[in-house]
Amino acid sequence: MRFNNVKDATPEQIRALQLKELEILKKLKKVCYEHHLRFFLIGGTLIGALRNKGFIPWDDDIDVMMLRKDFEILSAHPEWFENEDLIMQRSSEKINQHLTGIELKDPNTTFINKHSVNENIQHSIAIDILPMDYRPKGKIKKMKQIVYSMIYSLYNADRIPDHQGNLIKIPSYLLLKAVPSKKAKYRLWSWAQRKMIALDDKESREVVELSCGIKALFRYVDAAWFESSLEVEFEGELFPIPIGYDEYLTTVFGDYMSLPPEEDRVAKHNTLLVDTEVPYTNDMRKEFIKGD
Repeated sequence: MRFNNVKDATPEQIRALQLKELEILKKLKKVCYEHHLRFFLIGGTLIGALRNKGFIPWDDDIDVMMLRKDFEILSAHPEWFENEDLIMQRSSEKINQHLTGIELKDPNTTFINKHSVNENIQHSIAIDILPMDYRPKGKIKKMKQIVYSMIYSLYNADRIPDHQGNLIKIPSYLLLKAVPSKKAKYRLWSWAQRKMIALDDKESREVVELSCGIKALFRYVDAAWFESSLEVEFEGELFPIPIGYDEYLTTVFGDYMSLPPEEDRVAKHNTLLVDTEVPYTNDMRKEFIKGD
């Protein structure tokens, strides 16, 4: 099924996209279980599992979280997905995903996001895998980790943060303009990433989402909520969620079992082309660059 902006997609088109993402999630589960790595459904995907036993009807992506150690192990082994016909990509010196985590992609599909159309990457339907880190002990070290994370997130994503006010957008714009070179941005964010990870301290008993926006950096999340998992139904199959899912979701979303206002029940991505059946080719991207 082919369509342009997912924000304007019909329920049938959204569903076709969701089912492709579900296939990727099932393959991730298979690989993680084979290699004894833990992952959790998170965000809107977790809410959907609890409230709908599947996708929230208007949700256009799947959110997965892994503790940093397992996240880095997975990231180091893209070959694990070769037999699953998936491609794992993460921003590096050579490519920029405009995303701070890992994307696990189905190369037999197309998903051109407006924010990354100028990048020569695999523009395919994917699921997002984000890391969860431990906070350090002590106020000074905590603040250092937050500052490093801000530098990392801004220059790694290399775009104005979504869903943020002008208080964040204007300084972000100016800071990005101050470092125009992609190579310089890579050196900056890779340095900041090493620094923020080095401050991890399991003894703090607190975890933090360093790649999920300003609010997440200052949010208290008990490490015990992610020490183990339980399985719940999501689209007819069982998937792991954090043992402290209720405390976590209440902290992040408040009354997460209630529906949001109707005007907020929309897809969040801004796409130029989505095709659930046709493999991405570079000519598809060039068409939109010319017309930009």
